[in-house]
Amino acid sequence: MDQQRLQLGLLAGLADPKLMKAINAMHAEPSRAWSLEDLAAVAGMSRARFAARFRATVGVTPGAYLSEWRLGVAQSLLRRGKPVQVIASEVGYGSASALSRAFSAHLGLSPTDWLRRDSTGR
Repeated sequence: MDQQRLQLGLLAGLADPKLMKAINAMHAEPSRAWSLEDLAAVAGMSRARFAARFRATVGVTPGAYLSEWRLGVAQSLLRRGKPVQVIASEVGYGSASALSRAFSAHLGLSPTDWLRRDSTGR
């Protein structure tokens, strides 16, 4: 259900011309150290207005959305057999251990445990 909520929020965000610019920028450069100020500038909005509008439209904060996006990209790269260290830098984490901590916090599993579970369908 959370995934459906996020997708519906994402569609609403992409329908908003200003938010779409920031979402597309996050999608294009997940490894970039995006700040709220950077994203607001991409959207052509003030920091406060951007943060409020993003949360109201997408349903999560810009930072939470970026974290979820990065983890989704990481999952896709894991499925393709890329090493965790390489994935970490491609999705904006400074190290494999930082990516592993994010995985554990959000998904309850390390990247290798998640991949093993994903491969077996459990």
